[in-house]
Amino acid sequence: MGNPQVVEALYRAYLDGATGWLTCTAQGRETKIPFREGNVVGTALGAAFGWQGTVPALVQTGRLGLSQLDALWARGEASAADADTLDELGVMPAEAESARVLANIRETVRLADGVRFEAGDVGSGDLVSGARVVREAWAVLGAASTEPAWFVVKDLEAAARWEPSTEDRAWLEQFKEWKQANGATPHQVALLEVLARSGVLDSVPAEEMRRREEEARRRREAEEARLAEEARLAEVARLAEEARLAEEARLAEEARLAEEARLAELARLAEVARLAEEARLAEEARLAEEARLAEEARLAEEARLAEEARLAEEARLAEEARLAEEARQAEEARLAEEARLAEEARL
Repeated sequence: MGNPQVVEALYRAYLDGATGWLTCTAQGRETKIPFREGNVVGTALGAAFGWQGTVPALVQTGRLGLSQLDALWARGEASAADADTLDELGVMPAEAESARVLANIRETVRLADGVRFEAGDVGSGDLVSGARVVREAWAVLGAASTEPAWFVVKDLEAAARWEPSTEDRAWLEQFKEWKQANGATPHQVALLEVLARSGVLDSVPAEEMRRREEEARRRREAEEARLAEEARLAEVARLAEEARLAEEARLAEEARLAEEARLAELARLAEVARLAEEARLAEEARLAEEARLAEEARLAEEARLAEEARLAEEARLAEEARLAEEARQAEEARLAEEARLAEEARL
C-alpha cells in the first residue's frame, strides 16, 4: 500500500506541467523526483530510498524472466545497465531507463511518509512520461479491499493524455456502458482511477451502484405499476368507450328504425290519403259525370218536351188555322149563299 499524498502530488505535477523537484521523505531520508513540464527527468532522479536497478526493474515489468536474471547474476551483471548487456537482452536503452524510473517511483510511493514540491530548474536529461509515472504510482495504492467500483467512459478520446496502449484502449471499450471492474489488474484499476479522477470516466462505488440499481429497480417497478395502471385505466376507458359507442350505435339504430317506421307510416298514411283522395276525386268525377249525364238527359227531355210542345202548338195553330180557314170558307160560302139568295130574292 502506497502513500496517497505522494500519488496526489505526482498527479498534480503532471497535470500542471510543473517544473521542479518533488521531494519525498521517509524516516528523515529524501528522494527527489525531478519534473520538467510534467515529465520526469530520469537521469536526474536521486533516490536516498526506494532505489531500483535497471535489471530488477525489467524483471518486475516482465520484460526479463527469472532465468535471464539468474544468468546475469551468475555473470555478475545483475545490476548492469550498459548498452551491450541491454542489446544482448533485446532491450532498448530508453525502455530500460523508463523501467528503472518507474520502479523507483513505485518503491518511493510505497515507502514515503511525506512529500513536498519546490519549483526550480532540474537540468536536462531523458524524460519519462508523467502520465506513465502517475499511472504506475496509482497502481501502488492497490485495489481497495472492498468490492470493485463501477465505471463508464464519457470521452474515450480524452484518455489520450494518459497514454493508454492499444490493449488498454481495447479493454476500455467495455466501459462504454456502466460496468464493474471485476478481474481488473492493479495497473488496469490504476488506469481507471486516473481516468475517473481526470474526468474521462465516471465512477461509482459498488455499494452506491447497488443503491442506484435498487432505486432504479423501484422506479422501474413503480413505472411498470404506473404504466400497468394506466393500461388498466385505458382498457377500462376503452371498454367504457366501446360500451358508450355500442349504446350510441344501438340508440342510433333504434332511432333509425323508428325513423324508418315513422317514414313508412307517413308513406302508408300518405298512400292511404292519396288513394282516398283518388277515390274521392273518382267519386266526384263519377257524380259529376252522372250529374252531367242527368243534366244532359234533363236538357234532352226538356228539348224533347219543348219540341213536342212546339209541334203540339204548331199542330194546334195549324188546326186553328184550318178551322179558321174552314170557318172563313164557311162564312164566305154563307155570305155567297146569302148574296145568291138575296140576288135571287131581288130578282
